[in-house]
Amino acid sequence: MNDQALILLVDDEPDILKLYQTALLQAGFRVVTATNGAEAIETIKQKHPALILMDVKMPVMDGVEAAMKIRENPETASSKLVFLTAFSDPARPEVDLRAAREIGALDFLKKGIALTELIEKVKGYLAS
Repeated sequence: MNDQALILLVDDEPDILKLYQTALLQAGFRVVTATNGAEAIETIKQKHPALILMDVKMPVMDGVEAAMKIRENPETASSKLVFLTAFSDPARPEVDLRAAREIGALDFLKKGIALTELIEKVKGYLAS
């Protein structure tokens, strides 16, 4: 069921994009990428991904601003969104998760997550 689901991966770091894109492709997902929030919004309107994995800190438009714009647009408001970022407070991860949920994100994942764990989480998000 999750095979062939389209995932939008948004990150301004080429190495990160390549790493996660490769893992998702190998797991049977289709993947499109964007390098900032503005690009992500345009891609969402055109491609209608099943899930968006978005970095927070990016040039042009950061992930938080992009998420807010996604939620404001009736055409994209119901998009499944997960933040995937290096910026997190390890001592208080619940603060990051609460902030992400207030914007309408399903989760807040820290970069460096094991690729196998990322794939399992993605399958879970798509199943919900």
